[in-house]
Amino acid sequence: MQKDSRKKSPLLQLALLSAGHFFNDIHSAFLPTLLPEIIRKLSLTMTQAGFLNSATGLVQMLTIPFMGVLADRTNRPVFVIAGPILSSAGIALMPFAPGYGSLLLCLGIFSFGSSTFHPQGQASSGAVAGESRHSLFVSLFSGAGMLGAAFSPLYAVFVVKTLGYRGLPIVLVPTLALAVVVYRLMPGIDFTPSDRSRDGVFSSIWKVGRVIWPVWAISLARDATFQGVRFFLPLFLTLHGGTLAQGGFSIFAITILAVAASLVGGWSADRWGTRNVIAVTLVLSPLAIFAATFVSGNLSLSLFIAGTALLDASSPMTLAMGQKLTPHARGVASSILMGFSWGLAGMATYPAGMIADTLGLTATLRVFAILPLVSLPILFRCF
Repeated sequence: MQKDSRKKSPLLQLALLSAGHFFNDIHSAFLPTLLPEIIRKLSLTMTQAGFLNSATGLVQMLTIPFMGVLADRTNRPVFVIAGPILSSAGIALMPFAPGYGSLLLCLGIFSFGSSTFHPQGQASSGAVAGESRHSLFVSLFSGAGMLGAAFSPLYAVFVVKTLGYRGLPIVLVPTLALAVVVYRLMPGIDFTPSDRSRDGVFSSIWKVGRVIWPVWAISLARDATFQGVRFFLPLFLTLHGGTLAQGGFSIFAITILAVAASLVGGWSADRWGTRNVIAVTLVLSPLAIFAATFVSGNLSLSLFIAGTALLDASSPMTLAMGQKLTPHARGVASSILMGFSWGLAGMATYPAGMIADTLGLTATLRVFAILPLVSLPILFRCF
């Protein structure tokens, strides 16, 4: 079976991995998009609402490094098959959660699915490419996930408006179909598993983490702002007279522009240097988001969308930097840079919810806006 997997085209493997990324991340914006409905049904405070996202971040932070270690030790596509199924199952169960605690359990299943998929998917996308196409394959894989995240709010609104909130179990159908296709066409992924089984799990994570910590710090600041704005913006809009559909569209616009920005950013990085391009995104994006809080109407929304999308453009670049620093442990590096960073950043929405309850959403969004600027000294000192 391994011999057959080695005959598979790298492009076919990338296509299957990218499809998994799309269908996994297409559920990523269901929570912020449906948050006004969830708050109404369960009578939640801003603090409780913020903790929902923090809980998903906590699950990711605690589980994804371990999944990265496991991903480095096998070329069987177990995790890229199971991840999207678990993610969609968590979303499918949400309407049937009778209370806050059971809703947290559903979101925990969703988050664990994401933790299961991403390390193996991200590591494999770079490994099957070879050195000559590494950045390209990682960018294409990341772009597929961004597209999934872009369509996520529209998908959520479409399902709820068509089938009602209790129609969410329909999201299981495409992920189960994809699982069958991957199982049949890609019984193995074309890369050599890491021979580091003698290292303990914590030892493996520590050895990689101490090498890539500067990249992780930059990723953390970026992800905290991206998640904070994306999570609270739909609620901000509805509180100012907007609709559920308008909130969903804002997330769609942010993510679809982030896809384009990441492709332009990758091309620019090859011409003017990765560090310089990342620095530009870390400066311009906070300025746009901060300015958006001082104006209103379409100008405010446009600045929110443009600033948040530009910020996420550096995501594939930091991932490629981390994998190149630790080519022997791509899965662990990917899990730390994308999953651990994303999970820890998500936890920031809990204290942000408390700030919003006390000072309002506008002040909360301003705090998120300035976070990327904090990582600039690390970028220029370490790279």
